[in-house]
Amino acid sequence: MTTTRRARYGALASALSLFGFGSGAWADPPTDAAAAQPANTSANDAPKSLPQDGFFSSLKQAAKQGYDHEVVRGHFDLGTPPNVHRYYCLVDVKTHEKEPNGVLGDPVPVPGGMTALKNTSVSMYTCAAAEKQGMLVTAGYGVGVAATAPVPAPQEQPPGQALKLAQPPMPAQAPTPAQTPTSTQAAMPLAAPPVSPNQIDIGGVKLGMSPDEVRAVLKSKKLLDYTESAETLSFLDPAKGATQAVPNGRFVNLIAAWTPPPAGPADAYRVDGESYEVMFTPVPGREQAMGIIHTVGYSPANAIHEVALENGLTKKYGGFAESDDLPTSPTWRIQSAGNVQVGDPCNRRATLGGLGALNAANPARENLALKWSPEDFKSQIEHCGLAIVTEDHFTENGGALRADRLVTRFTVTAYSPSIGLEGAKGAEQLIHAAGGPARKSDASRAKTLPPSSL
Repeated sequence: MTTTRRARYGALASALSLFGFGSGAWADPPTDAAAAQPANTSANDAPKSLPQDGFFSSLKQAAKQGYDHEVVRGHFDLGTPPNVHRYYCLVDVKTHEKEPNGVLGDPVPVPGGMTALKNTSVSMYTCAAAEKQGMLVTAGYGVGVAATAPVPAPQEQPPGQALKLAQPPMPAQAPTPAQTPTSTQAAMPLAAPPVSPNQIDIGGVKLGMSPDEVRAVLKSKKLLDYTESAETLSFLDPAKGATQAVPNGRFVNLIAAWTPPPAGPADAYRVDGESYEVMFTPVPGREQAMGIIHTVGYSPANAIHEVALENGLTKKYGGFAESDDLPTSPTWRIQSAGNVQVGDPCNRRATLGGLGALNAANPARENLALKWSPEDFKSQIEHCGLAIVTEDHFTENGGALRADRLVTRFTVTAYSPSIGLEGAKGAEQLIHAAGGPARKSDASRAKTLPPSSL
């Protein structure tokens, strides 16, 4: 597979994950492992590839809501050992409408004998093509009358479950006579559930993840380049007049993965490619992701419609009644009470926001938890919130009608002052325990942000 083709596929898959995939699709499992295999068919008899002819249907499928009401009706496998991937075909249990494209995901058992798919993303392989070639395995998947009721949620959220700030309505229970609304009594709308920073998912990477969890997600993306940056906590010893390293103070500062664009102008906004940068708190052995930058680029031939991008953002993060209400560079702020506010009155989107590059930053960014003190983070939390999500994109034909505008690059970021506060406090404690001042590392000292700028 050529670099260009891999870049296109990776960029598309990541764009689709933006639209809420990872939130999980609840699925009926095969009754047993044997039933899940096609009868009287050896691995060598089945075709190992399909044409990728479902580009537009995959965009539409990714942007829609309702995956909590869809179940698996079958699966098909592509590739040759050891690189075999399983794609699941879904059906809506309410409308019985079949989703056109196969979905990658990790099956997870949930109460009631059901199975969840986590870390999901839509492929460009169509289920109709797999079925036509005899590759679709349906044995063992129950999607009959028993599956038409709303699928129960798991008792615990799967580790890879992503956030949908705009939650779909909960299935309504039949009202009792006393609860039945009258002409003068309107039914009360359901309040959105509270949101915490570690529910925020950017293309599969979540705030609060450990380095190992981030490594697993990024390596599953199969991007071409990967790097990690490590640093050591240190402080200026006044008595010795020299910088002292904190014993066992080495921590993971940043993990990045990217598929660079083909050779061409360094800053061209019309090329295929993708990049992730994930910054961690400086607490050795207990690092948490506190900042995520995800950028996807497209050549004009692969560009996505701006309306599809905005619809996906609105459905995933909420805050706006319709995609038409979305500003050019939207910001979402998670408040201490768990509610979501929009806009940036606290001027925090500049922390990581803006249109990103398709290559990882070199050198690595300065660690925010060493740049700012705990007091700075507390001020940010008070004035802005526990976490901030931003989005920016480049429109290829900005003068066109809205329905015709095409996006050739977008960047989504997430940053959590509350996780940064934990990191800043943890680093200070380690430095103080090593004999340093009870403040952030003097060796990493930077001008703090004045409260007036918040």
